[in-house]
Amino acid sequence: MAGRPPKDNSRDKQYRVRLNESEDKILQYVSETTGKQKSEIFRNALEDYYNKVRVQEAIQADEEFDDWDTGHISLKRVIDCPYCGAANKCDFEEDCESWSEERQMGEEITYHFEWDWYECSICGKKMRIYGDICEYPVGAYNYEDITVEEVEE
Repeated sequence: MAGRPPKDNSRDKQYRVRLNESEDKILQYVSETTGKQKSEIFRNALEDYYNKVRVQEAIQADEEFDDWDTGHISLKRVIDCPYCGAANKCDFEEDCESWSEERQMGEEITYHFEWDWYECSICGKKMRIYGDICEYPVGAYNYEDITVEEVEE
């Protein structure tokens, strides 16, 4: 009895990824919303990051690529109200400070914001939103740390 013929592009490499509770909820949400398997989400993110790193390498290695605009990551986020849970649109690019540090693959850019009196679009209560969003290399998401707190009025 013969088994299945081997695939040209078999996926025989395995990696274990440990997620915290918050990351697991994000992955579950994206999977349910898009209908994609969790493994496909990881592979798509890896491919996107790979392409951004390759562009940054090309820009650094060849002056011909100097005029390429790699763009920056989006600073738009949906922030849930800590009181009513409503989704609020926030564009941190409107009011943030940024700084950069030169690293191996070019600049690492950190965007910092502190919104002390953001009003929920549904319940009208005030909240404080602050944190950082970082891209490295330019155009590639690196990390974010966003805190949302209730504000005593």
